[in-house]
Amino acid sequence: MSRNEPDDPDLVGRARRGDREAFTQLVMQYQIPLYNMALRMVGTPDDAADVAQEAFLRAWEKIRTLRKAPFKPWLFQIAVNLCYDHFRRGRRYGTMPDEEQGGKVVGLGLPAVDPEERALLSERNRLVRQSIEALDHDMRVALVLRDVNGMAYEEIAAVIKVPLGTVKSRIARAREQVQERLRVYPELFHLPSANEESSER
Repeated sequence: MSRNEPDDPDLVGRARRGDREAFTQLVMQYQIPLYNMALRMVGTPDDAADVAQEAFLRAWEKIRTLRKAPFKPWLFQIAVNLCYDHFRRGRRYGTMPDEEQGGKVVGLGLPAVDPEERALLSERNRLVRQSIEALDHDMRVALVLRDVNGMAYEEIAAVIKVPLGTVKSRIARAREQVQERLRVYPELFHLPSANEESSER
């Protein structure tokens, strides 16, 4: 954000007074990360777009109730709750999108590779996505917010309304479960065995 761009408190203050242009700037600032989070939770572009749009609509309707709380965790909390509603309505999670464009596998930080390695990367990504899809909802939310959206642990705690220690525990357990599922593919993932990890502790 440049020095000439207003920060969130300024935009939020103006939006609370009914300034639609200020709220539009907030939408532009957060629409991509919010959509990306929703996409990895509900799995399909159409559903993710619906979640993001509804989140912004609700945020605009409730913006006057936002006082000192930071805008970003508040907005993502609305979106996460909508993802919960999506799940409670009996709709299954879709398949998580490919990570090939950015060259990064969620939770493992694998680097981009040469074009001839694309098929191998695609298979790795598919297996990682399946492993994340197998997580329970709470762990999946925490992992996506951390490893996809890059949120600080404190921000995640504010979004999902649990203690900081619980956030760290969920993310650690989520990563462990993902890695445990990937250990059965040693030819694709160079992960330490459970015995090796125990000996290093």
